Amino acid sequence: MNHKVATLLLLFFSSIALSQTRYVDPVFDSISNKTYTYSIKGRDTLKLDIYEPEMDSLIKRPLFVILHGGGFNSGTRNVNSLINLAENVAKKGYVVTSIDYRLLKKGEYFSCNLPVNRKLKVYSNAADDFLSALEYIIKYKNNFRIDESKIVVLGISAGAETALNVIYNRALVIKNLDRYADIKPAAVISISGALLNADIINNAVPGIFYHGELDRIVPYGKGSHHTCDLKSKGFLMIDGSQSIVEKLENLNASFMFYSYRKQGHNEFDIPNDDIKEAFVFVKDIVFEKKFYQAKIKQ
Repeated sequence: MNHKVATLLLLFFSSIALSQTRYVDPVFDSISNKTYTYSIKGRDTLKLDIYEPEMDSLIKRPLFVILHGGGFNSGTRNVNSLINLAENVAKKGYVVTSIDYRLLKKGEYFSCNLPVNRKLKVYSNAADDFLSALEYIIKYKNNFRIDESKIVVLGISAGAETALNVIYNRALVIKNLDRYADIKPAAVISISGALLNADIINNAVPGIFYHGELDRIVPYGKGSHHTCDLKSKGFLMIDGSQSIVEKLENLNASFMFYSYRKQGHNEFDIPNDDIKEAFVFVKDIVFEKKFYQAKIKQ
């Protein structure tokens, strides 16, 4: 190969590399991961996995947190789909953690037959575990090389409910508020999520929301969990994505809201382009301090 051709190839591949944007595109090829025990609560040994890009020279990196779904009675941090997600996000330049949290006892289900006080305890346990995991990571932030001011949380279904309650309704689900007072996520990505009460939101944390309008498990707007009847012992009114976004709009907070007209809950599937837009949003809003509001119906 002559020097002229070699130089042209070098310039070509350099231009490709320059066109890749950290936090939006995969700018790293290799990922390492390791499992840690972050807390032991009763009989539950709670673990988290840390994924980080290899050969990354950045000293302080944003943390991307994944909270799995499963209706609070199933799900785990390390199913194949979440491993793939964590690796793909880490390749964008994030430190990624996928965490386990306490679930319902065997034979219990987060349904219309589960008493409301038990449901609220489940919310509280999951919220406390989520914050305990962040507390653990922040304690070792120099080892993990993270920037605790740039924590982005992605929750799926039950995981989204956990994330949203911690970020917007923390006083309703956590007793020891002082312990976690300094833990303040910078943005949330919610897939089919809801929280206890959107009316009392008073902090304008930016959010990206994906929700099927036909969801009968977690309400799209204000409604009962699992569409429970008023007379059932598990009847609990909560606020879904539509209600949360309305409140954030009133607070002049940044958000993106994807509504899927023909989607429910179980068959929910988000197009790749819609997911990519979440990372563009985070880069613009969290890292570059821009303002943006959008409602997209699919």
